[in-house]
This record gives sequence, C-alpha cells and structure tokens, in this order.
Amino acid sequence: MQQRTFKLSSSTLAMLDENTNQASLLFPANAVVTVVLGDPDRNGFVRVRYLDQVLAVFAVDLRNRGQRIWRQSA
Repeated sequence: MQQRTFKLSSSTLAMLDENTNQASLLFPANAVVTVVLGDPDRNGFVRVRYLDQVLAVFAVDLRNRGQRIWRQSA
C-alpha cells in the first residue's frame, strides 16, 4: 500500500486540536508529512503526521506547497 507523503517546499500552517484547545503550528520548509486521514486531492482539511503529532492542514496547501513522495508501506 502506498503512503501519501509530501515534502513541503515552503512553510505551511497546521492546526493542532488537543481537547478543543486549538493551537497552530508552522511546518518548516522541507518538512515531510504523511496523510493519515482524508484525501489530499479534495478540498478541506486532512490529518497529517509530523514527527510524533497528528495535525490538520488544508489539502490545497499540501498540493500547492508540497511535492508528493511515493513510498511503499510495510
């Protein structure tokens, strides 16, 4: 199964929702994120894993600011 992984070319805003205490995080350029929930080819938010956190990011930001990396998962 292929993972949906993106390498970001520029800083990108993401949202962390820990028990409704919303906070934002800025992914740095060259960050590598993996989609864990949602479809990056549609509109709206998708959930991505970055380091050890799962955050929400706009799918359009992944498409416009990132390059898809094709990796095979185990």
